[in-house]
Amino acid sequence: MTNWFYVFIGCMLVSMLYISAKYFKGSGEASIGIAETTEYKVKTEKTALVRSVNVVPGMEVEAGLLLVELSSEELEVDIARLSNRISMAKAELREKAKLTNAKIAYIKAENGIEIEELDEKVMELESEMHMNEALTKQFITEKAVEASAPMARKLNSLKVQKERHLEAQAIKIEDLLQESEADQHILQNQIQLLESELKILQTEKGKLNKYATASGVVEKVYVKPGEQVDAYAPLLEINPLHPTTVVAYLVGKKASTFGVGKEVNVASYDQQRNLVAGRVIGYGSVSELPEILQKSTAIKAFGQQVFIEIPGENAFFNGEKVLIR
Repeated sequence: MTNWFYVFIGCMLVSMLYISAKYFKGSGEASIGIAETTEYKVKTEKTALVRSVNVVPGMEVEAGLLLVELSSEELEVDIARLSNRISMAKAELREKAKLTNAKIAYIKAENGIEIEELDEKVMELESEMHMNEALTKQFITEKAVEASAPMARKLNSLKVQKERHLEAQAIKIEDLLQESEADQHILQNQIQLLESELKILQTEKGKLNKYATASGVVEKVYVKPGEQVDAYAPLLEINPLHPTTVVAYLVGKKASTFGVGKEVNVASYDQQRNLVAGRVIGYGSVSELPEILQKSTAIKAFGQQVFIEIPGENAFFNGEKVLIR
């Protein structure tokens, strides 16, 4: 008995689809549907305080109009905290750079005293050697030549000492710069992370205020100034002036040509005017076509419901018959 029941249901479904294919008012790959308006509620994503409400029920609004101004004390505190941390980190970065420069200056000053002393000794010794050289030219003796050799060795030793002092100074400064660079790099990374967090919070703050996404009429207002609202609480309800959804009815193989996410063209059925681009967003059940789409009142046609999203800025009216390709 159960098997006969399923066979009967199957035959009925095949019959409905056959009748729909015969009486369905579409051609080729085109299908028909109805453009519908869908009321939408404006909600907040965070707990917030209502600063002002700029609309009232029955008021017509245009896309982009500021509807509700909101603020979040928690968000403001987080933004202030992060801004302060960034300022402190940047100040620390500047101070570290100043400290490094001061340490380098100290190293140069400290070594500068010893280098100056060595330079003075070198100058004195070179002067003495020049005098001896002049005397040697006048009175050449073996003792004079022998006396100049230790002075030359001493002069060379002083110059080597100076070079070593300069090399040691360069090494100290290089080590200091590397250490400072590592510290500053860590701080810069911390600042970048904090600035990224701050940018996210500022974006959230910018999203607190609610604007009309499409032209429409305000149906209901649920909040008033000074009221604290919870996250995802509805603020108001808007009925779009023009349809934002098309319900198409597909029959047979047509259903396979309208996959979810597919881009389609929607136009008025009578003159194929008001052409807009749409996108398939989902499927419904197989159901009887609305009366406006029926070709015959005696035999009812059925089709697979397909939901298509269209831009709110269009010239369709609610309940208008449209053609989808």
